[in-house]
Amino acid sequence: MKKLVAGIVLILVLGIGSLAYRNVLERPYQTAGVNECQADAKLCPDGTSMGRSGLGCSFAACPAPNVELDSLGISFALPHGYAENKSALTPGDDLAAAYEKPSLTQGVPHVIMLRRYPIPAGKTANDIMLAETSYDTSGEPVRSMSEFKQKMIGSRTYYQITVDRFEAQVHTIYYLARYADVLRFEILERDVVNWTDPSLVVTDLPEHRALEQFITSLQEAG
Repeated sequence: MKKLVAGIVLILVLGIGSLAYRNVLERPYQTAGVNECQADAKLCPDGTSMGRSGLGCSFAACPAPNVELDSLGISFALPHGYAENKSALTPGDDLAAAYEKPSLTQGVPHVIMLRRYPIPAGKTANDIMLAETSYDTSGEPVRSMSEFKQKMIGSRTYYQITVDRFEAQVHTIYYLARYADVLRFEILERDVVNWTDPSLVVTDLPEHRALEQFITSLQEAG
């Protein structure tokens, strides 16, 4: 009888030990009730590093000024002074996000906007850019891709065009062609005192530089 009891106890001990060992293998980030996450890190658009935490050992969300737009599959660092304007969004519109920063003129802010255009079957990214771009003041459409400037920012090629210089406002657009869609990044900069100067270098304007920093920080999901 003693041998039988000892045998049963041994079987129970081995069974419990096997279950505990299997549990450790299936949950590599947690052992003995202590949260032990891997030490790798996620790099946020603004350069901040975020580690893993919590029971699932997932990466912590990047703090402001980092922004993630799941609908576009991108994240970026929002330039200083800009805040989201959710009231600018209309259901069904191509406008995905809008951010504003006060200018010197009260009630007329600088504006950064993001738009997304799907590429329909039988069309190209160039078709989309031409169809969606016109000069603000005249309303004349852009007729040729030669009116755009190709610009490398980071590892991506953007198509840039200034569509308005009128009454101290300068409006510039940057397009990014992707596999299934085209993203449009645009800046409406106010208080440009020398907007009529033929020698004005638009990309040297402070809010245009802010937009380029925004684009430089861009990360795409996956």
